[in-house]
Amino acid sequence: MNTSEAIFRGLLAITLTLAVLLLALFPFQDPGSGGYVISVLTLSIQGVLILVAAAGLYFGWEPFSFLDES
Repeated sequence: MNTSEAIFRGLLAITLTLAVLLLALFPFQDPGSGGYVISVLTLSIQGVLILVAAAGLYFGWEPFSFLDES
């Protein structure tokens, strides 16, 4: 496993964990409140990060290949 794949896997694991925790909090928030709006914005950012990490793993993108060279 190269460095790029390890970084994408770590990013995917952390972001999915935080997204699941955030989804578990939605039933306890009042729609329209400030906390609810922040939660929706945070979940949308996490969704983008999940898509980027999944696409990086699927397509084999290696933006951190310079770290593999020694």
